[in-house]
Amino acid sequence: MEATGITTTTTRTGDREEKLHGYRRQILRAAEREFGKAGFTATPMNAIAATAGLSLATVYKSFSGKAEIWDALHRTRMDALLEAVREADAGEPGLERLLTGLRRVFLFLAAHPAYLEMNLRAGGGWASSVEGAHGIQRTVWSSGLEVIAAGMQAAADRGELAGLDPRIAAGMAISALQVWLSEWVASERAEDPEVLVDDMTRRLRLLLTSCSDD
Repeated sequence: MEATGITTTTTRTGDREEKLHGYRRQILRAAEREFGKAGFTATPMNAIAATAGLSLATVYKSFSGKAEIWDALHRTRMDALLEAVREADAGEPGLERLLTGLRRVFLFLAAHPAYLEMNLRAGGGWASSVEGAHGIQRTVWSSGLEVIAAGMQAAADRGELAGLDPRIAAGMAISALQVWLSEWVASERAEDPEVLVDDMTRRLRLLLTSCSDD
């Protein structure tokens, strides 16, 4: 009888945890849409609750507040983005490997338009400014710049850059990513992302190297 009671309690606990996970996923999907429309500061918790189709009380039972939702959303998306980049992370370090990684970042953000809007709405230049970033987003941007700078250093060590400082080259690459994606959003996503990212990487290659593109 005692064992049955323990089993019942465990089952109920599991059900509650499963329900909580479901709520959290629902809230994160809704928050991504709301943050994409208005940014972090201008998005109220009740808007997230309404979009999620949940009560405000349920949202606060699932997350302590807006900052925790923001950070959880960034962690989820960044884990998926890093996985997509790792799939392309093969071969010798150098410019082509780095450009392939940037291509994967572009296509990932294009495939997740609300998350892209979240980052575009943060303001400032992705290559240098974290003033508009919140919470873990600051760490994400800083880490991304360091990774790309390391890739540019590897390209420079191989003699692939046209005498550019690797950190300047990294800033140029991140700025290009931001500009091309911003223009794509401004055009109401009129062009195929594959065509745009091909254009971006081709122009970056020409800009960063001393060799013409045959």
